[in-house]
Amino acid sequence: MKADRSVIDQSLFSLSWPIFIDIFLHFSTLLINTYMIGHESISMVAATTIGNQFFDIFIPIFNFIGIGCSVVVAQHLGAKNYQQARHAIHLSIAFNLVLGLICYLFILLAGYHVLIVMNTPKTILDLSYDYFHILGICLFFEAIGLIMASCIRVYGYSKSVMYVSLIMNITTVVGNILVLYGYWGFPKLGLVGVAWSTVIGRVVNVLLLSIILFCHLKIKAELRLFIQWNKNVLKQILQIGLPSAGENLLWTGQVLVMTAFISLMGETALAAQALYLQLAYFMMLFAIAIGIGNEIIVGHLVGAKQFELAYKRTFSSLKLGMIVTVVVVLPFFFFRELIVILFTDNSDVMRILLPIFILSIFLEPGRTQNIIMVNALRAAGDARFPFYMAIIFMWGVAIPIGYILGITFQMGLLGIWIAFACDEWLRGLANAWRWKSKKWQNNRLNIDS
Repeated sequence: MKADRSVIDQSLFSLSWPIFIDIFLHFSTLLINTYMIGHESISMVAATTIGNQFFDIFIPIFNFIGIGCSVVVAQHLGAKNYQQARHAIHLSIAFNLVLGLICYLFILLAGYHVLIVMNTPKTILDLSYDYFHILGICLFFEAIGLIMASCIRVYGYSKSVMYVSLIMNITTVVGNILVLYGYWGFPKLGLVGVAWSTVIGRVVNVLLLSIILFCHLKIKAELRLFIQWNKNVLKQILQIGLPSAGENLLWTGQVLVMTAFISLMGETALAAQALYLQLAYFMMLFAIAIGIGNEIIVGHLVGAKQFELAYKRTFSSLKLGMIVTVVVVLPFFFFRELIVILFTDNSDVMRILLPIFILSIFLEPGRTQNIIMVNALRAAGDARFPFYMAIIFMWGVAIPIGYILGITFQMGLLGIWIAFACDEWLRGLANAWRWKSKKWQNNRLNIDS
């Protein structure tokens, strides 16, 4: 097996900029879909909202193994335990394949009822389900692709993952053009065609990642390792993955509850939420990229028992992340009207969205602090603390405030996003305090055995 690049010696920038482009391209798949169908019908945009939200809730389910795998692999590589790292990769791919199947069956069997429970307007219910159940096929490939991409990054090859995401998006866009507009003799399939283009893009993504992982990195694939799981490695992955999954699921569940609140406000508010949520992902991309880059470095450093260097590098990453976030958010604020017009010319949607861009100046720095600190704590093995903070602030603070401001005080979508801001800042400060306390040093994985 190829030895990992000297990840500890790589700069945060060299690791993070390809991760930023990769995540940008990954997130942009659904945004591209939203942009293209937004010019066809605002009802089609609203029909994607619940499906996209549930797609997002399944990602943390897959990520709980992905996060655990990347931390375990990073710490084993830092400790030069290459065979154990290989065991972790095989086990994680097999585990996520099973999860992908379970999640798809859930959508197939219960998806229509879920849309009803989520207060989906009857006018778009059937269209929403057509999109939802086809998008669910992506879950097979998304589950495997997340593991492969995480492992390739941990080995220091974040650029390779970036190029694969670029090819995936080109495939999706070309497919959308063919089936949405009917170019070159293809039938106009509308929202269903867009969903199938997304599936094909994910298939291409997995095929290319497989070539990189098993051929370029020379990590020998063995059927035996996919079937016979190493108990010690599984325990290590779950030690990180389960609390991380809980925290991510709490966040996605929080968004789903808020979306149910927004559904009570009507189709226009739901469409506005769909548009802004996609734009919000782009505003947080730099923070996510810096957080993942720092996580990889911290994992290697903790595995090598270089705790003080991990401590200092994380606060340097936080400083950089806060500066970059402000630089990114300001253009979204100053050009908010032009940005919204790119996606819709509906005056009611614009009226709802524009005030939220003002709020983003306050919200996004808090989110950045939260993302970077949570990733660092996980990489060090201290995954439970962020989970506990999520319970307290997401469900004990954000959801009640969202209902009171958004529904009771009739502040609409703005009230919902004020609640999100309260959660991000309070959790971010709590996680930063935890890192500063250095209590995470006692939670390093037992990778020496």
